Amino acid sequence: MTKKEKASKGQISKEVRRVLARYQVDFTYIHFSAGMHSIHLSGYLIKASGHNFQASVVQSLTNELLRIGSIRCELENWYIGAEGVHYTGKEEDENKEAS
Repeated sequence: MTKKEKASKGQISKEVRRVLARYQVDFTYIHFSAGMHSIHLSGYLIKASGHNFQASVVQSLTNELLRIGSIRCELENWYIGAEGVHYTGKEEDENKEAS
């Protein structure tokens, strides 16, 4: 899809799903919706393996999603915003972190 083509809401959702799948996000814990210019994430951002992401990986994922549209984030275990990406989950969960 070129820049001049307008993507449908379905195409945008499909692209968001591809990005999340490429990072092996567990779709049973995260909910997303995508509009024409924005992406809404809620739930828990966790790997399909059950491990947490490293902040650098979440930053890369965020950068890819930002190419699609702006992000509105209401995740339970991660803060993604103008100040950066920060893990907000429980302390014991940090011991599970894997790349």
